[in-house]
Amino acid sequence: MGPIYRASQTNIERLVRFYVLDAALTSDKNAITRFLSNASAKAKATNPVIMAVYEAGDSEGVYFYSCEYVPCRSIGQLRESGGTLDETTALSVLKAAGEALDYFAREKIEHDLLTENALLIGPGNRIRVANIASNKAAQAFDVKAEMRRVGEIVLGALPTSGTQKARDLATQLADPENCPPSWAAFLQTVATYQPKAVIADAYKLDAQERAAIRIVEESKKRQKRGMIINSMVSLVLLAAALFAIKYALSGSKSATVRSLEEMVEVPAGEFIYQDGKKETLPAFSIDKYEVTIGQYAQFLDFLEKNPDKVAQYEHPEQPKGKTHVPVEWADKKELTPPFPGYYQRAKRWGRYKEAALDVNSPVFGVDWFDAYAYAKWKGRRLPTELEWEKAARGTSGAKFSWGNEEDASHSRANTGADLDPDPKKGGDKDGFKRWNPVDAKKGDKSPFGMVGASGNVSEWTGSIVPSPEGGGKVPVIRGGNWKTNDPSVTRRILLLMDLQQDDALGFRTASDTAPAKK
Repeated sequence: MGPIYRASQTNIERLVRFYVLDAALTSDKNAITRFLSNASAKAKATNPVIMAVYEAGDSEGVYFYSCEYVPCRSIGQLRESGGTLDETTALSVLKAAGEALDYFAREKIEHDLLTENALLIGPGNRIRVANIASNKAAQAFDVKAEMRRVGEIVLGALPTSGTQKARDLATQLADPENCPPSWAAFLQTVATYQPKAVIADAYKLDAQERAAIRIVEESKKRQKRGMIINSMVSLVLLAAALFAIKYALSGSKSATVRSLEEMVEVPAGEFIYQDGKKETLPAFSIDKYEVTIGQYAQFLDFLEKNPDKVAQYEHPEQPKGKTHVPVEWADKKELTPPFPGYYQRAKRWGRYKEAALDVNSPVFGVDWFDAYAYAKWKGRRLPTELEWEKAARGTSGAKFSWGNEEDASHSRANTGADLDPDPKKGGDKDGFKRWNPVDAKKGDKSPFGMVGASGNVSEWTGSIVPSPEGGGKVPVIRGGNWKTNDPSVTRRILLLMDLQQDDALGFRTASDTAPAKK
């Protein structure tokens, strides 16, 4: 019923999701009542797996409610990006969905039908369920329909093999003739499928490791060491420090930002769009390559040095106080020692998340407002989705950037065809485990010369359309990426809101003027 923000509750210094009734509805008493009634219903749903609603009300004519904020991605986002659920996570999803829906049933709380975007994967693969409690459900359904929906969601996110337990459980739910009589009964079945001993969460292992290190260090302080041992320790530490300094200063080839500013011209005229519809566009120019990490760093550097000019590049609807620093870009300076973000890792070591990362690789973790601001700073704009598709496939309606021929070797574009959950594997077909330098895949090139449409990262466009799931409008995302097996340039994603980000999502810019002549 209105925009959603990430906000800070200043009195207790916590982040929240902040829901606001659309200004156009504030004169509609029925809309106000429905908005606040739904917020009240959600606030009554207090269960550990369900996102909590904190407070609701109005201030100076603004009607709002706030909800628990957890950095996470939905199963819908996972599936759209080409990812799948492993066995353990899939079982956790089924368990969390069962617990939430059993709670709603026991407490007789009316709620909406669960969707794939309401099942959320948080830090440490902890599963949470969006608060779907409602004063009045949007549609009528029964337990069997609810179970079928959960089963279909999980089945749609499973890989083709290796998850038999989760597949068996999800198949039971999806079959109206053989589904359990209740969610409580289903949870009993889930318990028999889950392992008796579960490996501790990564953060718990990390905490244990830190505690063990601390104990050892304290023990060392209490002990009296001889001068020989102290000298040896000092020498070892000195050698390690010198090695670290040398390694840090040595840099790598990835620290060199190459000139990749070239744009290609797309002439005016007719072209085939999507499944055969003919469209006509005037001439325009578009970046030959996706915007790189190095290019985006220059943008952030400009904003930092010119804070008085930041506002002139921001979209009118951008939330106040939002920065343009991508997710995981910056160093985590609150840690001791600071934990380097992906920009520093790309610049100094050329690696991130067990994969090669170059400053000439595409920037990622940017939301739509970031892409908009960068394009405006460059004196350009984001391409419309029609412009993007024409530039990517030419005028004759080719399926891939290179034409209609299937790439049997999966080597032309950087896609998820060789993505492997094992950090030591992957990239054996297209040469890259995750991101590639934007000019590296010469085979992923369109008739107009645009590179990278079928792989590497998907891209934000300037087109905003109604969400197919309702609840407002979403930007259109186009193209393949390193997570998905689909390299077709007709691929459209209408899933992420403008404030969301993904590590397989970047952008390129466009202009109404012809590119500069060399």
